[in-house]
Amino acid sequence: MEENKKSRLPLILVIVFVLILAALYVYLYLLPQISGSRTENYIVSYAKIRESADLKCILARNETVYTSGGAGSVSYYIEEGTKTRKTTRIADVYSGSRQSFYAQHTGYVTYYLDGYEEQLHPNRFQELDPDELSELGDIVPRSDKPSQVDSDKPIFKLIQGDTWHVLILVPSDMKGQYSSGQRLTVEFPDGASVPGRVSYIKDGQKYQLVVADISRWYDKELQIRTVKAKIISSETEGLLIPTSAITTNGENYGVYVMGLDGKYSFRTVDVLIEGSKETLIASGGSVKLYDEVLKDARNYKE
Repeated sequence: MEENKKSRLPLILVIVFVLILAALYVYLYLLPQISGSRTENYIVSYAKIRESADLKCILARNETVYTSGGAGSVSYYIEEGTKTRKTTRIADVYSGSRQSFYAQHTGYVTYYLDGYEEQLHPNRFQELDPDELSELGDIVPRSDKPSQVDSDKPIFKLIQGDTWHVLILVPSDMKGQYSSGQRLTVEFPDGASVPGRVSYIKDGQKYQLVVADISRWYDKELQIRTVKAKIISSETEGLLIPTSAITTNGENYGVYVMGLDGKYSFRTVDVLIEGSKETLIASGGSVKLYDEVLKDARNYKE
């Protein structure tokens, strides 16, 4: 008899455990649904919200174009995109006699040319007309490196300094979104992005010219003159909740968070960005990632 009682004890414990789980399920889920009091919750998630715009951009640099003095054959000594020191020998042109070309300053050697080097030089930014720039078509620099060159034709160019510029053309209905000294990020179509700072702004009738200084190297920079890029003016991280979840207790704004017992408690929130459907709140407060909040707290009463 004593052995039979011992053998049935584990089975009894299992049955009791299952009954407890069933009771909890009925209490937390079935009863609220039967009584119509079951409320809908939202699980708090992480989010990163960007303020951005896809705008036409023009890349500009401090560029010096070196042209041949006469027609002849060309020998090149420096690879594309190489940073060279002053007096480095870049190329020779043979036209009866040898004409050697040396770097007049430290800079990057490139053979991508498009004819806009002088017009878009940083020293001439104040002369540029934003509306005229907006009418420029797609400009694709060419890299020929010809073995033969005619007289007074470009051979290569040297880019001085590590800072280059993105000329952003902002439509008139977006004026005021950028300010001098503002930090922003330029994201190119291939996904690469570089940080920049606004250094100059000029208004036109239809467009505003916003110049951003860039000091980080971009691999395809020398191959691009015009591009449609994503301009990211701000990026905010936090916790995402429905806007309808936010209510007030008479003193503070907050949400109702469901505890393990199925009951709701009011917790304050710090709103970062409020939208019509979703709101971003600061992390690190009383509301945590993966908390369950009452989705519609507008008519909730404790």
